[in-house]
Amino acid sequence: MLGFIFIGLIFAAILFETLSLRDPLRKVSVSYNLDMLMAEPGEQITVSYQITNTGKLPVLYLGLSFSFDKGVTICEDQKWLDKHLTRSFTGISVDNSFFIMPHRCVRGRFHISLEKRGIYRLGRCYLEAGDILGLKSTVTTIEGKKKIVCTAALAENDPEIEVLGGFLGDISVRRFIMEDPSLLVGYKEYTGVEPMKKISWIQSAKTGKLMVKQNDFTLDTDVAIAVNLERNNASPMDLERCLELTRTACEKLEEMKIPYAFISNGDLRDLQQGFGRGHLSEILRNIGQSAPTCYKSFDSLIDKCIAGNRNNRSYILITPYLDDQDKKALARLQSVSDHEVCVLYGGKNRIKEVAV
Repeated sequence: MLGFIFIGLIFAAILFETLSLRDPLRKVSVSYNLDMLMAEPGEQITVSYQITNTGKLPVLYLGLSFSFDKGVTICEDQKWLDKHLTRSFTGISVDNSFFIMPHRCVRGRFHISLEKRGIYRLGRCYLEAGDILGLKSTVTTIEGKKKIVCTAALAENDPEIEVLGGFLGDISVRRFIMEDPSLLVGYKEYTGVEPMKKISWIQSAKTGKLMVKQNDFTLDTDVAIAVNLERNNASPMDLERCLELTRTACEKLEEMKIPYAFISNGDLRDLQQGFGRGHLSEILRNIGQSAPTCYKSFDSLIDKCIAGNRNNRSYILITPYLDDQDKKALARLQSVSDHEVCVLYGGKNRIKEVAV
């Protein structure tokens, strides 16, 4: 009797081993998701994954490994890192092993952050399954297709922010002291101080007194951010600082709810005037994806600003530095602008100044 039982067990083991050798990953699927596709340096991103076994047999051993390029940091405690993290000269990997019963799934998650601005792709995912007896394993590779854009950090402690703060303060004041001729709230008697062009002759004829138009104050402002990515003697660090200043200027205008246009002579692309999360998100994404590469000269950037100039438009110019030739081009923009141009320097030898 025991012999029959022993033979039956051997036959069952051979049968299950044979079945498990028929591509053990054929009934196993992996899916993963990121809770955000755009982040800033140091911001935590959650990677969630799910492994599903749709087969009729259990998977006794299933190994899952996510590989990441350099620049990605795993944000977990040291105990978790000691158990799951593997480092190599090409980057890092997060390793897990599971036992999955038939028609079951396993879920998990971990957190990552990105060290600096750029485009990152979730690295290769390696999936390994063993047979019932552990004699053979099958490995498959899933290419990472999800792209994460890391935009520039905020330049909160940069000295140039003081220049920007003063400029934005002036804009805030101008919003409430500039009369809008299209907004008429009434009439008042002429005192001799008002300009003659404000006299309403129709109202003067009705009242028998000289009457002048009383206009409301405008709440509309027009701001354009112009970013110069021309390298010349600028270092990569100078250009990175320019991108940080660019993001900071956009965030500040968003906080003040001031619409702004975006102009560049590089790969940041131009945007029409607007504001809001959609407008800002597009700019932040372009900043994160920037090489940065310059397509046209600083002179061409100034020409573009002058061609699109409007009445009462204020300019924020962000540039690594300005040489004598550049300052001549900037003077051309200043000559057509109703306000002083705010210049923010990203170069090492920066001099705080406002174009005159």
